[in-house]
Amino acid sequence: MSKKSFKSQASSSRAISGAFGAPDGPLGALRGGFGAVPSSPLSYVYEPPDLSNISEPNVVVAFKNLQKKDSTTKAKALEDLQKYVSGLAPKDGVEDAVLESWIKVYPRTSVDTARRVRQLAHLLQGAIVRASGKKFARWMPDIAGPWLAGMFDGDKMVTNAATESVKQVFQTEEKLNNVWKLYLGSILGYCSDAVFKETTNTLSDERIVSPDDAFAKHARVITSAVHVVRYAIENTPEDPLEKHQGTLQYFLRQKKLWEFSSHSDSAVRRAVYRLLDSSLAQKPGMIDLEIISSCVLLSSLTISQASSAVAYSRVLAHLTRHDPTVWTEHYKGTGKKTAHKRLIQFLAKGSQGASSEYWEEIDTLLSDTPQTVLVPPADATDHSFDVFEALLDGISNRDEPRTNQAAAWIAYLNLVARFQTFPNVDRERLIDNTVMPILVEYITPSRKTSSWTISTSQESILPVALQLASAFQENFIKQWRDLSQALIQDMQASLPEQSKDFEKSQDAIITKSRRWFVLHVALMKVEVSQEIRTAVIDTTELEIRSAIALLKTRNGKPHGAAFHLGCAVRSMEDVLANREDVKSLVADFVATDVPDLLLSPSAPHLIWLLSLLHGVTDIGPLYRSSLGTVLRAPDSNAKKRALQFLVLYPFVAHVSQDQELLENLAATLQPAVENDAAQDAILKTAMANPDAPSQLTQSLLGRMIDNLLIDGHQLASLRDLETVAKHGPEVIKEYDASTEDSRLLTNLMLLTESPEPAIYQRAWNVSQIIQTISSADPAQAYQKKVRIIRHNLNTSEEDALPMIPLMEIMQQVMNQCENERDRAALADELLPDESQWNNALRPLYAAKLNPSLAIMNAAGTAVSLVEASGSSTPVTYDKDGLSAAFRMFWFTYSLIELGILEHATDERRSCVYRYLAVVSRLAGDRMSIESSHLWKEHTVEHQVLFVTIGVQKLLQIWYKKGPSNAAVFNALSKLLDDARGMTARAYYSSLAFSAMAEEVTEGHSKLDAIVGSDDLKSISDSPHVFAGIATISAVQDLNVLTRVFNQLLSTLTGCDLRRYANGLPTLIMLNTILANEHFADVLSSIPKQRLVFFVQHASSQLVTLHQSAGFDAPVMSTELNIETEIMRALTPILLVLKETYGSFWNHVLETIEKTWSPKVELSDEALPLIHASLRLYSSLLRCATGDSNDDLGDAIDSHRDSTSSGMINLLNVLSRLPDREHKPRMLVNELLARLIARSERPINPENPLEIFPILASESIALQGAAYEILHLGIPKEQENVSLDKALSKDYLAKLPEELLSLALEAPTMESLEDVSFKQSIPASIRTYMLTWHLIFDHWTGASDAVKNDYVNAIKEGSYINGLLDFASEFLITSRPRPIDASKFELTTYRPDEEIPEKDAQWFLMHLYYLALKYLPTLAKAWWRDNTSRQTQTSVESWTEKYISPHIIASELHAVSAWAASRDPDPDQALTIKTSIPAREITASIPIDEQAMSIAIALPPSYPLARATVAGLQRVGVAEQKWRGWLIATQGVVNFCELGGAGQALVDGLAAWRRNVTAALKGQSECAICYSVVGADRQLPSKRCATCKNLFHGGCLYKWFKSSNSSGCPLCRNQFSYA
Repeated sequence: MSKKSFKSQASSSRAISGAFGAPDGPLGALRGGFGAVPSSPLSYVYEPPDLSNISEPNVVVAFKNLQKKDSTTKAKALEDLQKYVSGLAPKDGVEDAVLESWIKVYPRTSVDTARRVRQLAHLLQGAIVRASGKKFARWMPDIAGPWLAGMFDGDKMVTNAATESVKQVFQTEEKLNNVWKLYLGSILGYCSDAVFKETTNTLSDERIVSPDDAFAKHARVITSAVHVVRYAIENTPEDPLEKHQGTLQYFLRQKKLWEFSSHSDSAVRRAVYRLLDSSLAQKPGMIDLEIISSCVLLSSLTISQASSAVAYSRVLAHLTRHDPTVWTEHYKGTGKKTAHKRLIQFLAKGSQGASSEYWEEIDTLLSDTPQTVLVPPADATDHSFDVFEALLDGISNRDEPRTNQAAAWIAYLNLVARFQTFPNVDRERLIDNTVMPILVEYITPSRKTSSWTISTSQESILPVALQLASAFQENFIKQWRDLSQALIQDMQASLPEQSKDFEKSQDAIITKSRRWFVLHVALMKVEVSQEIRTAVIDTTELEIRSAIALLKTRNGKPHGAAFHLGCAVRSMEDVLANREDVKSLVADFVATDVPDLLLSPSAPHLIWLLSLLHGVTDIGPLYRSSLGTVLRAPDSNAKKRALQFLVLYPFVAHVSQDQELLENLAATLQPAVENDAAQDAILKTAMANPDAPSQLTQSLLGRMIDNLLIDGHQLASLRDLETVAKHGPEVIKEYDASTEDSRLLTNLMLLTESPEPAIYQRAWNVSQIIQTISSADPAQAYQKKVRIIRHNLNTSEEDALPMIPLMEIMQQVMNQCENERDRAALADELLPDESQWNNALRPLYAAKLNPSLAIMNAAGTAVSLVEASGSSTPVTYDKDGLSAAFRMFWFTYSLIELGILEHATDERRSCVYRYLAVVSRLAGDRMSIESSHLWKEHTVEHQVLFVTIGVQKLLQIWYKKGPSNAAVFNALSKLLDDARGMTARAYYSSLAFSAMAEEVTEGHSKLDAIVGSDDLKSISDSPHVFAGIATISAVQDLNVLTRVFNQLLSTLTGCDLRRYANGLPTLIMLNTILANEHFADVLSSIPKQRLVFFVQHASSQLVTLHQSAGFDAPVMSTELNIETEIMRALTPILLVLKETYGSFWNHVLETIEKTWSPKVELSDEALPLIHASLRLYSSLLRCATGDSNDDLGDAIDSHRDSTSSGMINLLNVLSRLPDREHKPRMLVNELLARLIARSERPINPENPLEIFPILASESIALQGAAYEILHLGIPKEQENVSLDKALSKDYLAKLPEELLSLALEAPTMESLEDVSFKQSIPASIRTYMLTWHLIFDHWTGASDAVKNDYVNAIKEGSYINGLLDFASEFLITSRPRPIDASKFELTTYRPDEEIPEKDAQWFLMHLYYLALKYLPTLAKAWWRDNTSRQTQTSVESWTEKYISPHIIASELHAVSAWAASRDPDPDQALTIKTSIPAREITASIPIDEQAMSIAIALPPSYPLARATVAGLQRVGVAEQKWRGWLIATQGVVNFCELGGAGQALVDGLAAWRRNVTAALKGQSECAICYSVVGADRQLPSKRCATCKNLFHGGCLYKWFKSSNSSGCPLCRNQFSYA
């Protein structure tokens, strides 16, 4: 290191050892002379610790870093040391060398400029002491001072860290106190050094630390040291203090300490003031008052005490009380520095931003300050009151907080009171100069006297001021009369109404009057002479007379005078009774003049005046007269203002004595209820007045309630109701008590369901307020809520309360039930009874049932037997679209969930079981199809579904209990009774009974008792079909079922079903038995001959039905239903007869064919027949598998084509209607799709083009079926297309127009905003994606020429852009984070209906993959032409991450397969190697012993980015030609429009091979080296002109050189170049 650079390094170690010599060296004696080596451990100049004995290298490094200047390095070093200490084993402890080093660095580290360093230092100190234990005791004297000083650091975080570290070591208060006792001497020594020896230059290196930081560090050290001493004085016992009395006294008597009382840092000042305060209290004898007077008074009174004013004022007050001579005998200031002038300067500054505590301390200070300081004898005449001027300056200072004013004025007035006790002070002059200006300025403010201004919040000082001022009676009375006269003159001189400043003028009068009478009130609170009281009454009387005269003269326009009059009358309430003249004057004015003045601006004050006379005179007639006058006046703002105040006061009760007047008042207030905002104030006032007549308030309230449901009035009515509820709750209570009407709460709850936020939020708030009011009488509130529930439960009109708020009320009612009796009563009141259920269900039973419901239950076409009801009652719905029946259904379920059913009677429980079962069947049908009108189409489905499923679960739980439960038994019995007949009620009762009977598993004897054996014997002849179905479903004994089945079978076998009246009902009951899952095992035990006879008869009946009618002619619904039921019966029976031969197999299949004919009807009536035929055909296919008979197999084979055509016909017919909201149609579609998918032979339609439109069907099942047919057929068709293309060059392969038309309009993200993926992929999106999958199917099996035609077709129509736009938006750009495609198998696709949105994502990813695979050039062009740079980047990144690896792997595998499949050709030997990790293809062609080779590198985002071709080894070709080959190869690879199977890469490799082969074709060997390629990798290029042989140039050169001849090596002639 150079000498210059060495000198530039500054370190504290060199400062000691270099500048001053080593401590024990020859220059050590110079320390004292230079004065640079400090005696305090805080200085930045110190001897570095000896680190040589520390065993841990990391600790050594940490200590060295701790001595660096950078605070971050220091903090890191402290953290490293903390880790070292925390990692020590308890038995090891901290080694002594580490402790000795730490003792040297800790004090100065604990006062570092960086807060983080100080904080970590204290925490580490605590950790070291804990780890060292008692071993650390010998170092405690050196460390106690800085450690405890850290507890008083100015930074809260550092203080907390130091306190925490101390308390972790000394965990009890006693232990901590012992530390202070034991080490008090060293602590005081540390503090003395810190305060008296340290400066900014010794604590901080000026070369590194800024002046501001150095100053702050020094101030912080002083502050903490002073606080430590203060704490020791306050908390250390006397004995230790006595022991170190000398040290403490030395510290407290140092002038340098008290000079810090005028330090510029407020924290230092506060610390010194607090120390002085504590010293005065604990050690007053150690204080030198002369030093204190000089420093704390003389020097500090004049400086700014911002942030320390309270502490300073407190210590001044305590110091003065302790020894007032500090201001006199010990004070040495003279001239301009006298104590009086210094105090004046201090007081004039005010609190300097401090709290009101400052003025409280000033009050104490001034009460003890010597008189000679407040009023110097020499200046008693001229400057005796300048202390008050100083206080005024401080109080009126613009920076003085307004909150301090009251305390400041108290101090001011207390000083006035003290001055009155001083001798030689002119007391009257004192009051005139100090107190009276306050009163005058309060009444008549002026800029000149603004210093005396007191605000409204400081009016509490007025009694004190008045007490002082009234001491001089004559002067006070004179001043009072002057002020009164001035007020009268101001009233008389106020501006006329025409003036623009009229209101401003009157407001000024009102302000003065209000303040004037505040003085009146304050004066009455103090003790004054009778003369003063008399004078006040006289002036007030004069003011009353003047105000009345002025109001009469100016027609009530100066309303300031009216206000003054009212205030004057109120102030004289106690004396009016004894002053008849004044009383008469006011009463005459009110009776005679006030009614005519109520439309003037003075109306509010005159009406107030009227209220003040209550008790003085009879104001009833006066009020009615005034009100009548106002009501008769034409409408105006003045009238509204007068009315508002006329209904404000208690005397409004007098209007009830005049009915006509009351009606007029109600009529006048009516517009306020009708949304007249101008009269809202009147309405609010009237309703809030508890004395308002009940007839008036209840009338207005009723109108408000009615207006709640009128559009345009809701917000106004809610606002009015909120006003009433807040200001007149008694009106609400009276309404609740006087009527059973529940409209108020009902209408409010209705509005809480409003779609407008402003309405529902306000309605909710008002309802909460009103419920709170009503809850004051729990019994009344309870009954009202019950009435609301019952009223809303029996209706489903638009104004009915929605279910959610209704159930909230129900929950509140339930919570009020405290015992069993209450709950039982509530169950009886709230659970709907039979009449309620019947009334709610009657309109639903009248609606016609949909015939397609036959598919949904075992009763089959029994639904068509329901007779129409004669009722014409329409179904009504609430605002949510729910009928009354479903509202009861929902409400009952909610009640049951709350446990109310346990408290109901058996009869009521039976009713609940029964009707919940019935409505549950209605709900099931409604969810299947819009057959019943239980709710409207657009009802909130999730709520309906939740309730319906909940009820079904409850029913299952109840059914498990079986008939052993009496209520369930009774419900079953009544349901069976209700099932008799042919009505909708009987039908649904039958279904409900069947559902209950199926679930019952115990108590069969009781169930048999319900059914009865007689019912089973004559069941086939019973007119009650629905009861018969229910009866059969209840039979649990299979023997009984078998007997009934044989009976029904024999009945049906021998009759013509079309002519037999009970043919259809008997078939239905037969199928009911066959639907029993336990009967399937019994069916095989029935004699087959009996079954064969039935099947033969039934099949012949089917043929007859079709021959007589069929679909060619109108078919009666009965015949359709008979066919349906026959097919339903044959479905399970034929499975038993699958080994039986017979012609009936053909008959059945012929019937199925005719059912599926092109003329099949698309109606709900025909849907059950189609469903039954599909199930029957599926059963026949199952019969044909395994050990079936030849007749069946032959029949199926012979009808295979016709049934396939029939299924195609069904596809076309059923695809015309959606099935999402039509579950029967959905079941038919799904069954048809399954038959097509499971067909052993592919279904080949005669005209495939007719299948394409089915892809656009809204039925997912039919879409899938059409897709399966085309997906299997298209690849096979490509073989024929490829053959046609090969046979004719003019043949143009085309994609089907019908298919391309479905790909024309791509979905967009905007179109997806209104669709949902909750149940399935939306049909339009599924159509689009299936279309593209079928388009890509055309590539499978197609030749290259055909593929090229397909690519051109897609390119011409720009179809691919829509697909890629949609894919990029749906998968990438429209989401905060693109879809993670690593979770999907992108190269294949299998439909996954569990999560439709995931399924759509997978499908679209697969299509995107196919697009890049088969149409790479078009995809690349789309990506390149995209105008959004962000989209380009996102798509490229996503493709590179998820798609390109699959594309690249597929391409490279295809190239490898192509290379392996080529025929070996020695003339065109081409070696190909592929590397998927490197995304590279290496191709080489051997030439002699060398090889030409190139590499094709695929980019990470291939095929969006272009592949590159690089030459690896060039042999025998010129550089220019070689580069041309590479460019040509790269062009073929990148611009080949055919994708898939590595076609572009194969074409590129083939092109390069052709170029190489063409260049080497016919090339002969060199006759010298016998090689084609020479050593210079060139071909033979030197031709002999004689023999025409070619030679390498290099070979010729060697030949000529070695032979010393220039002859041709072959012909020996002189070689000349040809």
